[in-house]
Formats: sequence, C-alpha cells, structure tokens
Amino acid sequence: MNIEQYIEKNFDDNIHWFEQEVNRPYHAKRISHAIATVNYLKGIHKVLRREDAVYKGRELITRKTIINYAKTVIDFHNTYLVGKPITLTGNESTVKTFREVYKLGLYDTVDFNVIDHVNKFGDAYEVVYIDNGVIKSKILNNADCYPVYSDLGEYLAFIEHWTDGYSSIAYYNVYYPNYVERWTNEGGDMHMYDSNINVCGLPIHYHNNNDEDDLYGQSLLDDIMPLLDELEDVYSKLGDAIYVNTLNPLPVSTGVRLESAIPADATGYVLNMENGGDFKMVATTMDYNNIKFYIDSLRTMINEVACIPAVLSNTEVSNISEMSMKMLFHLAGIKATTNEKWMTKGLQERFDKWRMLLGMQGINASGEVEVVFNLSMPVDGDELYSNLEKMKAMGAISVRTIMENSDLIKDADVELKRIEGEGSPSDGSEV
Repeated sequence: MNIEQYIEKNFDDNIHWFEQEVNRPYHAKRISHAIATVNYLKGIHKVLRREDAVYKGRELITRKTIINYAKTVIDFHNTYLVGKPITLTGNESTVKTFREVYKLGLYDTVDFNVIDHVNKFGDAYEVVYIDNGVIKSKILNNADCYPVYSDLGEYLAFIEHWTDGYSSIAYYNVYYPNYVERWTNEGGDMHMYDSNINVCGLPIHYHNNNDEDDLYGQSLLDDIMPLLDELEDVYSKLGDAIYVNTLNPLPVSTGVRLESAIPADATGYVLNMENGGDFKMVATTMDYNNIKFYIDSLRTMINEVACIPAVLSNTEVSNISEMSMKMLFHLAGIKATTNEKWMTKGLQERFDKWRMLLGMQGINASGEVEVVFNLSMPVDGDELYSNLEKMKAMGAISVRTIMENSDLIKDADVELKRIEGEGSPSDGSEV
C-alpha cells in the first residue's frame, strides 16, 4: 500500500486528510504520554497531589518530596552507550567520507539526542537534510510527531504538527516519500504555504523494543516511575511523621483539669498537679531498622529495574578490580546491547540517505560501513594499554585501532598526520 491508497481508503481522498489523521485515538494516546513524560521530567510528580491536613487546629502543609532520579537514570544510559563517539569500520574510502560528514554535521551530538529521546519517550525521529552543501540532521519534538503506518506496518508518510500557544494557529509539515508540504490555518482557512522536493525521504523512526506494539517503542521511565512514586511518597510521609510525631510531641496531663496555664516561653515556672495526677510529653518512637530496610529495598529495586549499578550510589566503594566492575555493570551492559540493536538499524538507514546525498554531489560512498559502540565503562588504563601493546607485538592490531581505543587521543586521523610529520613511529612499524 502507498500513501495515496491509504488516503483513499481512510479519508476518501480528502486533501486535508492529515487533520483527521493526527486526531486518531492511538496518536492522541501516544502524544499525551509524551507530554506527561515531559511534565514528569520537569518535576510534576504524583506526590504533589498529596492533600494538606489540620494539626493542632492549624493547617499543616504536608511534605511533597521530589526525587528526580529519573534524569540520572536517563543520563547514565545515554552516556554509557554514546558518551564516547561511535567508531565506524568497513570500506576505508567510505569510512573516511562518513567521518568527515560526522565532523561537519556534528553527528556525535545527534547520536546522543537520538538515544536520549528513545530512553525518554520510546521513539526518536531524525530528519536528514543539506544545509549549504553540508549534510545535517535534526531530531524532532516527540510531542509533534505522527508517523503514518498502514495496517501491515508499512511506513507511508509522516506528519509534524504543532499549535502555537499564543495565537492558536496550527501548523502541519506533511512528509511524503518524495516531497514535503507545509500547511497552516493562519487566516482562518487551511492552506498550503510551501512545498519542496524531499530527496531524503521520510524521517528516520528509531524505537526500542515494545512487547505491546511493534511499531513504537516504550519509555524507560514507564518501568521506574511507579517505584520512584512510591519512594517519594514514603520520604514525604516519613518527613511529616518525624516533624509531627517525633520532634513535635503532644503534652498529655491526667487528673483534674487545671484552669491556669504556663506561658509558652516560660522559664522557671512550676506546674502544680493534684495528688495522683501526671503530666508527660508523648512522642512516637519510630522503628529505624524497619524504615531503613524498606527504603533500602526500594532503592535496590529502582537500581535493578533501571539497570543502574548500585556501586554508583555507594560512597564506601574502594579498590574494586576491573573484573568486579564489569560484574557490577553487567545489567547496564545488557541494556546497552539491546539499545545497540535498534540504534544500529536506524544508523544504517541514515547511512543510506548519506550515500544518496553524497552521490548527488558526485562522491561515491557505496562501501559497507559498520558501527562499533564504545561503552563508557570504567576501565583499568594500565591493563588496557598493556593488552594493546601485546596485540601490536603479535601483529594482531593496527596503530589506528590502538589510537581509536585510547582515551588520550580524540582524533586518530589528526594524530596519524602528526606522526607522519614527525617521521616514522619509534618502533619502525608502518602506519
């Protein structure tokens, strides 16, 4: 099925079909979820709905503790996978061309934005374009994105839609496989104000695995938000309990009620009680061990569900071997492996668009290119360089690969040119 058949079948060839498409229930549900995720990351959490109370005849503003740990989880997985620039391997000529595109188009930042959007929303949408001869990409706002799929899962079109918050004017960028139309209702009537040839095709749709829907991804936050809500609720109630029941005890007297009273700021006064009467300050004794166990259990569950090594939040860690560190990062590695699968698929789509654009500029980039992710896991530098040195002595690794695996060298091409300018490497090997 193509987009023309889709429009004919579902909208009777209505030229304004995109207005009806964006209002479909499954789009509305997905966009609402994206907006809710943004609000959550801004700090609008469930705990803010806690009701205030009355204590000792006055209004008690209950605590509403916000723990924005979700941002830490997202940032960890973003930097763990693409914190270090990815490495391109394969056909040397094509790899060299793609590296140049990466530098000019600032694609290291684009890669980071892709994984950031997918971890937050489950999906990311990348538009590839040419700006003054330079290939670039931009990541669209998830709350404005409406990919159009057929019943068989065929990617037919894409709609970018938003409404101006001040003027209430609606805008629609409708992407077809070969061209883009731009529509707006400014002035009262829906009309097209621009149309361009789209040589790059539809935006690239990145998404992670989702057991419920094969066409869209699932936010990482969906798994950890219930646990974070529970932790925030416990911390808030615990804070109220400490203040109200422990630090602010309730005076209790037994016997005949006394009509007189001691001033609140009294010093040196005596409270006279009848024979057999009693006066005491009642405070709640909190079971520290039970509370600590509950909170520690919640934090452990959050780290496990979020695939965050518990060692990151432990200030008592010292002298951990590299093997022990790898074991602690095992869950994070599993998560990174699953992220590599869907991201590699999207990057190959990007490379296909690059090949087409470069071909239009007379540059042949038809060679195969593979992607290698350099995970940002703590490593023992001395052990790493020792292994690289042994592999070089065995003839099993090149100088370039050694440079690409060194944190001390940011650009292998520049470093190789500097070595050539200084003469051959000290060991006499060829570069």
